[in-house]
Amino acid sequence: MSKPHQFMPPNNRYIMAKVGDRTVTFPDVLVSEIMIVERNAILALPFYENVIVGVIHHQATVMPLLLLRLLIGEQRTLISESLTVVRLSKVADELSDQKLEGVGIIVDRVVGSLEAHEYQPSNDYSDYQNLELDSSDLLNLGKSDRIVTKKINQTVANIKENEYTPIEIILSSIHTHIWQPQRWGKYSVG
Repeated sequence: MSKPHQFMPPNNRYIMAKVGDRTVTFPDVLVSEIMIVERNAILALPFYENVIVGVIHHQATVMPLLLLRLLIGEQRTLISESLTVVRLSKVADELSDQKLEGVGIIVDRVVGSLEAHEYQPSNDYSDYQNLELDSSDLLNLGKSDRIVTKKINQTVANIKENEYTPIEIILSSIHTHIWQPQRWGKYSVG
């Protein structure tokens, strides 16, 4: 089971990324690097959940790539030739029971940053009247890899009429079984 939501204070700023119509904030301490990955460099993993697009070789390691659109419950999307990837730092391991260091999160685009004093999520969940995150709704697993069509309302901060979703909420809600290969079905051996 995942750990309760906790927010990481940034050193200086939050990185803002767009995913569909939603703006997701990454505290700078969670970001190891931001990179552009060519789609043809991705090695697909066909027996894993669709949220795992595949893996790439990066700096002598294998980096899994997660499609943020699918993690937040949006419909499937076409993957462009060049992908914007936010690679998570070692601090990401503190958000979940899973090892998230070095995982690449695919976003639509990085749109800027906010200084820490401009945006500070509260640790008091009573401030988040719009938070309706049920991790069981994130993925409808075991049913033909269909993603739940219900969009999750994760708007937890309003700053100057802009709404932001902290990445910590999404990362702490990742199911552990997305990392397990799925059954081959009627073709399985045994």
